Amino acid sequence: MPTKQTKSETTKFTKTHKNEKVVEEYNEDKSKKTVHKPGRTLLVKSVSGNKVNSSLFDNLEGLKSQTETKSTSSYFLTFNTVSDAVNAYKKLKNVSSDLRVKYSYYRVFFTMNGLTEASDYNQVKKDLMELVNKNAGATVLYCKLYRQETKFLGCGDFTIDTLDAMNTLLSKEGGLKDYSMGSLSGTFYRYNNKKEKTDDNLESNA
Repeated sequence: MPTKQTKSETTKFTKTHKNEKVVEEYNEDKSKKTVHKPGRTLLVKSVSGNKVNSSLFDNLEGLKSQTETKSTSSYFLTFNTVSDAVNAYKKLKNVSSDLRVKYSYYRVFFTMNGLTEASDYNQVKKDLMELVNKNAGATVLYCKLYRQETKFLGCGDFTIDTLDAMNTLLSKEGGLKDYSMGSLSGTFYRYNNKKEKTDDNLESNA
């Protein structure tokens, strides 16, 4: 990790489906929660470990791509729109009790130079989300600038909904790894979570 997160800024994430629509993230004291909207990528796998029949995806509307992760007998399905993903999620959930379906997210760490005490937190976050949405074709589902009390730490993280968008942000050649936004600039990195090997990492290596 290029910048070490302070204890007060470290966020512990617990993913839980609620009402089959959202994923909740809790901070350390669980006093606050951020609700994620559904994204465009679904993870589909068998609870029992059996091979998933890919023919189940043949009639899913708006399916843009599918990637098989053979090591876990799972599939990542990316859709053209969030609405298409939501409809597919509902449809696949009703196929079989052995089929596990969830939204897949991709977390990016970023540095940001040029922040001052006069910088407006909400405006900076809005501008960053618009930059990512426009140039990477991503939907930013969650974004946070790290602060210690009221002082900006010059970094943060956000969550997006497709692997292609994350790869675009991390690409040194023709990508957006080093970005500029008015008087602000910084670099995007893959979020380094050493505690667990996520399903999304499996897709990245598929």
